[in-house]
Amino acid sequence: MADDLIPTKGPTIVPELTGSPRRTAVEILAIWPSATMAIDNSNPVQLFVVLKEWENSLPREPPAPTENDLDEGFDEQQWYEYHYNERRIPLHLATDEWMPAEIAERFGTPDNGCGLDYFPAEYLYPLEKQDEIEQALRDLGFTVVRDHLLRDGAFLDRWLS
Repeated sequence: MADDLIPTKGPTIVPELTGSPRRTAVEILAIWPSATMAIDNSNPVQLFVVLKEWENSLPREPPAPTENDLDEGFDEQQWYEYHYNERRIPLHLATDEWMPAEIAERFGTPDNGCGLDYFPAEYLYPLEKQDEIEQALRDLGFTVVRDHLLRDGAFLDRWLS
């Protein structure tokens, strides 16, 4: 796994993912040859699709603060609150970040959402296209599983380090 594909630490309001341009299926499968896409259809409108290998590369718990972190004006409780509130990954962003270009262009619908704490993705993926999306992912070489993603509301229950 290439180091530039793992999120990096840094204070920000918008949780950054990889910051890389959208990848094709071939590019994703070159990184993870037996990549698995986990599809969660529990949302009544859209699918959440997460590349399991990428999700598994994220920390299970927020990182513990270092002395330097606490010197920047955070006490330990504030540090954990920051990671809980600002460093979780929105599911719609995680879904779009790792969706292969071929699928995004064919099935994605523009994300026109807005709100105080809402950061639009390029595309959202409609629930009514689930079977077609799953088959298209399989045709590109991905393993597809239906799963209940570990999540906390609209966020992936993993943290950026």
